[in-house]
Amino acid sequence: MQAGGFEFPKQKKQRREKRKSRLFPTIEVDPSSIKTKISVADIRDLTLYILGDGVAPRWLSINNRLAIAHVAVVLVPGLTPDLFGVPLEALTPVPITPAEPKFPAEFSFFRTHKFPYLWPTKAPGDSTKLHSPSVTFLNSPLTKTEKKLIGKKEHGSHDKEEMPLENLLMTPELFATCDYPLHSDTLAALHDNKPLEEGWVETAEAENESEKEVFSAELVQEKYTVLGLDCEMVLTASGSTLARVTVVDWDCKILLDELVLPDETVTDYLTRYSGITAKMLQGVTTTLTDIQAKLTKMISKDVILTGHSLENDLRALKMRHPKVIDTAVIYSHARGLPYKPGLKYLATKFLNKDIQKQTGGAGHDSAEDARTCIELVKKKLANGEQFGRTAQTTEPLLQRLARASETAHAAAVGAERGSRTGSGAIVDYGNPTQWYGTDARTIVSCRNDDEVVEGVKENIRRHDFVWSRMRELEFSRGWVRNNSKPDEDTAAKEPTEAEKAAELSRCLTNLNARLESIWTSLPPASLMIVLSGSGDPREMSRLNAQRISSMQQFKTKKWDEIDQPWTDVEQQLLYEAAKVARSGVSFLTIKPAAAAGES
Repeated sequence: MQAGGFEFPKQKKQRREKRKSRLFPTIEVDPSSIKTKISVADIRDLTLYILGDGVAPRWLSINNRLAIAHVAVVLVPGLTPDLFGVPLEALTPVPITPAEPKFPAEFSFFRTHKFPYLWPTKAPGDSTKLHSPSVTFLNSPLTKTEKKLIGKKEHGSHDKEEMPLENLLMTPELFATCDYPLHSDTLAALHDNKPLEEGWVETAEAENESEKEVFSAELVQEKYTVLGLDCEMVLTASGSTLARVTVVDWDCKILLDELVLPDETVTDYLTRYSGITAKMLQGVTTTLTDIQAKLTKMISKDVILTGHSLENDLRALKMRHPKVIDTAVIYSHARGLPYKPGLKYLATKFLNKDIQKQTGGAGHDSAEDARTCIELVKKKLANGEQFGRTAQTTEPLLQRLARASETAHAAAVGAERGSRTGSGAIVDYGNPTQWYGTDARTIVSCRNDDEVVEGVKENIRRHDFVWSRMRELEFSRGWVRNNSKPDEDTAAKEPTEAEKAAELSRCLTNLNARLESIWTSLPPASLMIVLSGSGDPREMSRLNAQRISSMQQFKTKKWDEIDQPWTDVEQQLLYEAAKVARSGVSFLTIKPAAAAGES
């Protein structure tokens, strides 16, 4: 300042440049102030702060967050601290230099695009277990006020009389949310239309009222015919295929129980789950078409089918039906959505019944499962609609983003905030709807990492938020089995260390190119987050399986007769393995203004 309070022209220019620089969003980090690992939940909350109504994070600062155009999250299981020369115990962010010698040579993406730090990241879980990083990221905690409001609704007064069965029926919206095959009646209710696919059937009107008497001596609540349905599947080259179907009536009497010959060669009988063996299917001539004919004659569209995650059974049957009670929906998981309770858990907790024992590897019994579903519906009717439901503690992230966007639009606060749509896309392997629900405006099902890349590129400009997962590295490192490959691939001999190194190098090279492709497609001012979600879970899983086996044997054997006794030594090893499983890495940065050659 000069005398009289006037600024030098140079200082004025610096201030103008500083104000101008703040128009573009930037991230600031003070590594010295960070004393602990960030968590997957911290990164989720960062997303909520940028796109929704979350609070500002303490581990970094964002200037002009409203100018961030999009957030693209890429989950890459298989990335571990050791790949980047970072010790497992590292707590604070590790600077990424232009020529970081510890980074894999074939993996230059983070150096090339000036990601400032590698963030050691703690995966969700406890001292012996790893929880799902995907579920943690895609669900946000409810506030105390929201929990109280929900609690009041759940614990309000209930009618002592038996509730109407129709209260448990899946709604058209719920059919869509749970990815059920949609019957013509359901499609009409959704103001949609979809012709039957080739090879599919759907239930129709009963030919006469007397047909209902075939199924049950008495109608449920003098009005409804209810049947329990369960199927067992085996694996073929085309995926999961029907091998057994069972139908029981309201009195748990078996009406139909038949084995079905798959129309392709079976690659895995999944005996430990299905109870189906090669010997059982020898001589079976009944086809899927035969079963469809029997079921559509037996079941009219007015019949209520009950089962557990029945969308999978109906898809295996290639059948559409409009009236369903799903025990995986009317009962809730102890940890809340998007988890679904297992049928075995529900039978144990609410029926005091032990099912799916898998004695001698026998697997499930579709008749037992169908009966169990009938019994669970009866239990629900007798105890009220809130019976078997846990207090809701989380809200789907995409649902919250949409709600925050609606609130912002209603308040009309600022042009930038008004530009938020609250929309999101999920790009993942298999059937993402089954895992994440349909809060996403767009859901892309993928079979490989290249399809994931294309899904992100096609959707990032149309949505505020895109969640994706690449799995080639995870499969290659043996963390999980790739179910798209036949069994003979998994039975191959153990690769040498040199072969493992070559395979890892190949996967990292592919991953580098795929991340580059996504980066190029991002609009400027987009935040890109790449995270592993977790560390290597294999040793933790092995030890947990050993612990469970040891505890089960201890119920019937003496200590010195147990195959692998569980001692304090194994317990300490489990603690260490869980630390490894919960040690991941994350990277994040904002894409700068478009460079030459980039869109």
